[in-house]
Amino acid sequence: MGKRILTTIVGLPILFYILTKGSHLLTLSLMTVSIIGLHEFYHCARQGGFNPVAWTGYSGTGILYIGFFLVNGGTAQQIAIPMTLVILLVVWVIHHKTVQMQDTLITWFGFIYVAVLLYQMLLIEELLMPHALWLVFIISWGCDSGAYLTGYAMGRRKLCPSISPKKTVEGAVGGIVGSMLGCLIFSKLLMPDHLPAFLLLGCLGAIVSQFGDLSASLIKRTVGIKDFGRLFPGHGGILDRFDSILLTAPFVYLFLKILILR
Repeated sequence: MGKRILTTIVGLPILFYILTKGSHLLTLSLMTVSIIGLHEFYHCARQGGFNPVAWTGYSGTGILYIGFFLVNGGTAQQIAIPMTLVILLVVWVIHHKTVQMQDTLITWFGFIYVAVLLYQMLLIEELLMPHALWLVFIISWGCDSGAYLTGYAMGRRKLCPSISPKKTVEGAVGGIVGSMLGCLIFSKLLMPDHLPAFLLLGCLGAIVSQFGDLSASLIKRTVGIKDFGRLFPGHGGILDRFDSILLTAPFVYLFLKILILR
C-alpha cells in the first residue's frame, strides 16, 4: 500500500503538468505510454504462447502519433490503421511459414487495443471544450475509488469471480456513483448547462471503465500473469494503470462529440 501511495503522489503532479501543457508534450507522452504499453501487451502475448510481430505494432504507433504533428488527428488515424494492417498482411504472406495468422491477429489487436484507443485522448484534446481530457481520468479514477471504498465497506456479492475475484456488485455500483459525482463537480464548475448529460456520461462511462478493467483482467488470467509489468511500484505496468482508461477514452470522445458538442 505504501508503494501505491508514493507512486500516486509522484505521478499526479506529472500528469497534471502534461495535461496542462497539452499539445506536443501530450502527444509525445501518449506515444511513449503507447509504445511501453504495447511492449507489455506483446510480452504478455508471448507468455501465452503467441509470437507477435512487434516491430509492426511499434511502427504503426509511430506513424499514428507522428502523423498527429503533420496532419489532422482523425486523418492520422485513418492513415495509420490501414497501413499497419497492410504491413502485417505483407509480413504474413512473405513469412507465412514462420509467422502464424494468429500471431498477425494478436499483433493487430495489440496495436488497436493500446495505441489506437489511447490516441483518442488526442482527439478529445482537439475538441473545442476546455479541460475535456480530464473527464477520462475523472470517470476512470472516480469509478476505481468509488468501487474500492464501497466494495471494502459493504461488498458481499461477487461480480465476476472467474475473472476478478475481489470485485463485487456493491463495488460496481459504488464505482458508478463515484464517477457520476466526479462528472457532477466537473459540470458544476465548467458547464452547468449540461448537467444531465454529464451525469449520464458519468454513469455510462463508469460501466465502460469497469469493462475495460475486467477485459485487462481476463487477458492476464488467460495467460497466467498477475501484472502486465513493474513500471509503477505497487500498481504494476502501464496497462495495469491505464486498463480502464483504454475503453473510457474513446467513449468520452464519442459522447462529447455526439451529445455535447453537436
